[in-house]
Amino acid sequence: MLRVLLTVLATTLPAGAETPLTAGEFDALTLGRTMTWAEFGTVYGVEQYLPGRKVRWTVLGDDCKTGHWYQDGPMICFQYEDDPAPDCWTITRSDPGLIARYMPGAPGDAPVLVEETTEPLACFGPEVGV
Repeated sequence: MLRVLLTVLATTLPAGAETPLTAGEFDALTLGRTMTWAEFGTVYGVEQYLPGRKVRWTVLGDDCKTGHWYQDGPMICFQYEDDPAPDCWTITRSDPGLIARYMPGAPGDAPVLVEETTEPLACFGPEVGV
């Protein structure tokens, strides 16, 4: 069963009023979970959070990629095996959930909705079942 972990809110508190999650807080919320990411109401990918800050990610309909995440200042950054450039997000608490904003994002960019489950990520290839 999925439950909403991060809530999409196009307008929320001003950025200065939000406190980004630390690596420890983010790890506590994600470790052992699989999260479905959606933007503008459309699911675009799924990520499984593994021990040691490792991740397995897939854009829907594509092969799974492995990578890791780390904290860089106020951001949580993801680095994948096939891309040398990290993708960094500021993740903050908000009522009723959390908000993830891509960095550097343009003013007015919509945050991302993330739903979570404890089910493992379903990979379509090339490492099916890994």
